[in-house]
Amino acid sequence: MRFLKIIGWIVIAIIALGWVYYAFQDVESKTLDEKVRQQLDANFINLSHGTTRYQLEGPENAETIVLVHGYGVSSYVWQPTSKFLLDQGYRVLNLDLYGHGYSDRPDAIYGIELFAQQINELVVKLKIEKPFHLLGLSMGGSVVAGYAHRFPEKLKSLILQDPLVHKIGAKRIFPLNTPFVGEYIFNVFMMPRNIEGHVNKTGKGSVFENYGDKYLEQAEYEGFRKAMLSSLRYMATNDYDFEYRQLAKTKMPKLLIWGSEDKTIPIKNADKLLELMPNLNYEIIDGAGHVPSMEVPHKFNPILLSWLKKQE
Repeated sequence: MRFLKIIGWIVIAIIALGWVYYAFQDVESKTLDEKVRQQLDANFINLSHGTTRYQLEGPENAETIVLVHGYGVSSYVWQPTSKFLLDQGYRVLNLDLYGHGYSDRPDAIYGIELFAQQINELVVKLKIEKPFHLLGLSMGGSVVAGYAHRFPEKLKSLILQDPLVHKIGAKRIFPLNTPFVGEYIFNVFMMPRNIEGHVNKTGKGSVFENYGDKYLEQAEYEGFRKAMLSSLRYMATNDYDFEYRQLAKTKMPKLLIWGSEDKTIPIKNADKLLELMPNLNYEIIDGAGHVPSMEVPHKFNPILLSWLKKQE
């Protein structure tokens, strides 16, 4: 019995030390306000859930491609793709989803409904009236799928890159979905690992050069961790099958691109989408991981350009 008490006190001490460590770390030490945004090379617009950072570049009369990033990152992941598309004469809209980058971190459920509404309000306010192409990566793939079946008349085509297809499952993230306990575990243990993982990707001359720095920059602003945990909880329980079943009913041209060596969302997940959408155009990029557009742009860009040309 005494041994169990000792173990219990050790566990309590570890938890307490972890909480103290987190509490005294210099995390989320900055407030994302107008003064900060004035120093950034970007545009900002007020939408119903807060301010959204965006960049809209290219000729006004050109076809528009809207780019949607994935979980935990922001619009910086699209820099190689944006440059390529602009060089080809397209108009490119790149945004930070709520909770990410330099967009606001509203008190909301960070899921498809929120993000789809954000995208729609943005294109309406920017007066993008002609049908446009929509490209989403990872979690952003599920977001654009949700947007596409909610606003099919807005799109000329849809492109999914290594998209999130299935919910993670509440059991897999337990106890992260438990109030207070989840916040503690996520903030003390998971966020430091997430930061370390992104920083370790950075390397001079690498396609991920400055990747870690950009991740750290957004993580310094108040509300980032809360938004990330909310997104994770949503991904654990949302019925993505519903989103893709609804998407399958739409008639817009659709392209699926997947890296053959994706370890984050393995390529076997494509089977579900191909089952739901037998006419789905499908391209595998050999040797690529989770982000082909950054890892192998020399393979990804020609596939994307060929697709866009076919829709003209």
